[in-house]
This record gives sequence, structure tokens and C-alpha cells, in this order.
Amino acid sequence: MGSNQAKPKLRPIDPEFWTIENELPDPLPVSKAELDAIERYFGGVLDVVFDTKPRIQPAPTTPHQKGDK
Repeated sequence: MGSNQAKPKLRPIDPEFWTIENELPDPLPVSKAELDAIERYFGGVLDVVFDTKPRIQPAPTTPHQKGDK
């Protein structure tokens, strides 16, 4: 009894199958046009995420029935 057992062949569902290489420069250069696009499409979301001011909660409202004034 030895260790003559063959290794099972790796499949794409196995994490060991994949090799990840990071060849991107650090820091990653971003052009002015790319920054403008990010700001245009995600500016509102980024403002909310990175806002340092405390958010004021709206006053609670009470439901009313149709016809109530």
C-alpha cells in the first residue's frame, strides 16, 4: 500500500482549477472621462454612501381613511 493513487483531474468547478493573475498597475490609472462617467451615473449613490453628516429622519406620518380631512 503506497501513495501510488493518481490525483483526480481538476474540473472548472474546483477552485484549484483557476489561476488568477493581477497584471494591473498599482495605483490603477483612471482618465478624466472615466471619472466623469462614474460621477454622472453613480454620483447620487456615492454621495449617500460617503455622506458624513447625520441623516435627518422624516417625521412619521399617520395613515388616514378615504374622505378624512
